Amino acid sequence: MEAETGRGRDTARSPLERVVSGGAAALALARSIGVGRWLRMEREALAQTIKVTGSCVLAWWLAAYVLKVELPVLVPIGVLLTVSATAYSTLVRGGQQILAVVVGVGAALALIWLLGANAVTLGVLVVAGLVLTRMLNLPAQNVQIPITALLVFALGNTYGVARLADVLLGAGIGIAANLLVLPPRFVDKAGRELRGLSSELADLAADMARGLRGDWDRDLAGDWLERARSLSQRLEGTEQAAEQAAESVRLSLRRRRYDRRLRQVAEAATCLDHACHQLRSIARGLVDLVAGVRGLPGERGADLPEPLAAELSALSRVFRSFGRLQAGGRREDLEDLSAALDEGEREQRRLAAEFHPTRHTELRSLQGSLLDDCARIRHEFDPGTGPHRAAFPGQN
Repeated sequence: MEAETGRGRDTARSPLERVVSGGAAALALARSIGVGRWLRMEREALAQTIKVTGSCVLAWWLAAYVLKVELPVLVPIGVLLTVSATAYSTLVRGGQQILAVVVGVGAALALIWLLGANAVTLGVLVVAGLVLTRMLNLPAQNVQIPITALLVFALGNTYGVARLADVLLGAGIGIAANLLVLPPRFVDKAGRELRGLSSELADLAADMARGLRGDWDRDLAGDWLERARSLSQRLEGTEQAAEQAAESVRLSLRRRRYDRRLRQVAEAATCLDHACHQLRSIARGLVDLVAGVRGLPGERGADLPEPLAAELSALSRVFRSFGRLQAGGRREDLEDLSAALDEGEREQRRLAAEFHPTRHTELRSLQGSLLDDCARIRHEFDPGTGPHRAAFPGQN
């Protein structure tokens, strides 16, 4: 039933709107859970911030007092340009920075020797630098080639060697800091994000169950659909968190100890993504039913059999138990998930029996879709025969 992707809506907002909304969300979270708990949740990010700050101070001290560099501030700039979220990406960015500076110095020296220092040379340096950035497949925000070329153009030939030394020192300190000092690990963070989103999906399924037992209408069904779409968008970020978790241990000497956990996180993200799409499809079907589109009964058809609400309640338990399993859950959580799956299957049989046979093609199709979506969600979370067995502890 659900044909919409529901994605990319955040990208339509301006950068300023995203910044304001992100700041407001962070403040709201800190107020709701308390500053102390918020700091504990953000301890990984705070530790990395302190580490990068210390690395910049160390880089400046080495450049200013040990190596007597003429412009010591350029070395901590090299650290900032190099350090990334993970040790592996820091190593990659360090190599990119060094390559960009080497190319920029070489291009500037060659063009100044050929054309002299004038406006034509400056324009050619900028164009060539931007073109070379794309040809070397450097990130779009990496403009080190044209910047280095312009600095050599402005400060003279001797600056090229100094610039190369600055970036080598800064990149070296940044790489060493991220490899040796508290290398970031995002495995647990990804698990916590999965648990949070799974809990929100559980809340949505529970709210849908309560609504179907009461007087639900088009507005309430539309709210369910909007929440499902929003969670679907956020699951994209969770999948990225799983990829970041895998990257964060790529250079670890004890990488194999994380392999099973990484497979679990990646598979759990895929499982939640699929299940969220099915829940969205149920919400979409309810919106269509109560709105009366495509010839559906409209509000006259809002009195749905009780087993549908009971099955959604069981699915809510499935989501919640699955989330706990992603953040250090116990065996009892797996048992509760299995019990909820069994309950959902029983309610599915009751629902199939209580759906009234009808010659109404669209209504019959909707009933079949609701049954199928519920069954597919249960299949996604089946730890024994489902497609995501690696998402469960001890099932790899």
